[in-house]
Order: sequence, then structure tokens, then C-alpha cells
Amino acid sequence: MRLHTPILLLIFNRPEQTLQVFEQIRLQQPAQLFIAADGPRLNKPGEAEQCEETKKVVLQAIDWECDVRTLFRVNNMGCGKAVSSAIDWFFEQVEEGIILEDDCLPDPTFFSFCTGLLDKYRDDKKVMHISGTNYQMGNIRGDGSYYFSHYAHIWGWASWRRAWQQYDYTLRKYKEHSKEGLNTRLRNDLQAVYDRKIDTWDIQWFMTVWFNKGWVIIPNTNLIRNIGYGKQATHTKHIPAWFKKLTYGSIPVIKHPAFPSINEEADQFSVDTVFRSDYFFYVKKIVTSMLPHKIVELIS
Repeated sequence: MRLHTPILLLIFNRPEQTLQVFEQIRLQQPAQLFIAADGPRLNKPGEAEQCEETKKVVLQAIDWECDVRTLFRVNNMGCGKAVSSAIDWFFEQVEEGIILEDDCLPDPTFFSFCTGLLDKYRDDKKVMHISGTNYQMGNIRGDGSYYFSHYAHIWGWASWRRAWQQYDYTLRKYKEHSKEGLNTRLRNDLQAVYDRKIDTWDIQWFMTVWFNKGWVIIPNTNLIRNIGYGKQATHTKHIPAWFKKLTYGSIPVIKHPAFPSINEEADQFSVDTVFRSDYFFYVKKIVTSMLPHKIVELIS
């Protein structure tokens, strides 16, 4: 059955990984496919060729009739601006949709999960984000196929234009909002954005949802496998301990929670594991995001 939910695929310089992700998209045969790519970095030899090859293999693999739109940058904008501006571009053209990066490999039921919940919560403004990722390491939360969280995970997700309109890349519009409830790690991430010490977009979206008291849908199993760890990654060159404990599955039929509410126990578990205050990791992430590529390779 053809997928009618628009998909945005974010690609860059990894043709093999990108094709793995694209194959799952191809099986869904979406009616609308948006593809965005940042330009190559001038200080990395061979990257221009890798970027061109990635775009080429994706476009050649589209073997069904669909509306394809592309946003291919000539110059490198960096992770933060390239991704956030691509999502801007996406939601300027669609009211809702699915966003996948080139290292986020979806289970086939990820697409029906997103589509069903985009429809169910379309007019519920407190729900801002549908995640394909679960960091609960096998712990089932609540009585449904999903639970609600304060925390927006972005390894495969979906949302609505109405929610993305609250996004602020600089986070200046939220500067006077209360930071109560954010631990040291999350406050440090927030400050890094204010100080322009990190090139990213996802901290800003995470905080946008948080400051708007938005609800996030989290599946009770992982519907996404992150295949992006390694030397080619920008920020995730080493595999953290918690990543190895993630569990994976499928959700062929969605069971809705009987009593919808934020699962505070699940959120505290995420704080104690994924969002724990790890000063060394935090400093290294900030520093390496600011260094030339060759120096990053030496210290990683």
C-alpha cells in the first residue's frame, strides 16, 4: 500500500548508509519525497565526490512514480543550519511529515506508526513530536504501544508544521523561560547553543519542545537503528554504553494508552542514563565540533 505521508530524507556524504535507509523508504513508495543535502566541506579532500555520489545513488534508486523535490546545497552550511533550514523548507510545503537522516534505519512499521499518530494528534497542539526512538532499554512504559515524554528524540521522527513553527535556531525567544527541570547536562547543552559553541540543530528542537511544555510520543520499542556511529560521523564517533543496551522491535498495530499523561518515571530513566551529566563527554563534543576535521580525527 502506498504511503501518503510526505517524507524528508536528509543526506550528505555516505552513499552506502544512505542507500540502506533509502531502501526502507522505497518499500513504502511515498507519494511525496523531499531530499535535502548539505554541500561538501572544503577542508576535507574527496568529500565533494562523496556528496555527489550520495545524491546520484538516491536519485537513481527512485523507481516508482512520486513527487520528488530536492534541496541540494552547493556550499557547506554545517550540520546546524543545513538540517534546520531543510526542515523549514519541508514544512513550508507540507502540513505534516516524517523526517529521516541518512544514518537512521527504520523498521517498516515506523512509517505506519508515524502516519497513524500524525492523524490522531493532528489537532492536539500539546503533542509536538512523534519519535521512532526509545531509550528505555527494554522497560515497557504504560499500557499502550507508546507513552508520552517531555524529551524529543530525533533518530527518525515526525511532526506538524504547527509545532515546527515554534522552532528557534538561536533559542533567543526562550532565553527568559525557566530552566527548572533541566539537569546540568541539558543546561550545558542549552548554554552551548547560546554561546554558539556547537554546530547542531537538535538541541534547539529538544529545547523548543521543552519550553513549550510539549508532549512527545515515544514508542515502547525502538523502531529506528542508528547506523551512524564511526569515523565518518560528525558527533558520534564512539559508541556510548547505553547505546549497546537498546532493544528493537516492531509495532504493526497501535494500541493507544488508556490514560494519556507524561510518564515521569520513563523521563527520569532517560535523565539517569542518556542525559546524565558527563562533563568529559560534553567538553569533547563542544571542542571537536569547533576543530578542523583532521585535528578531530587525531583526538578521537
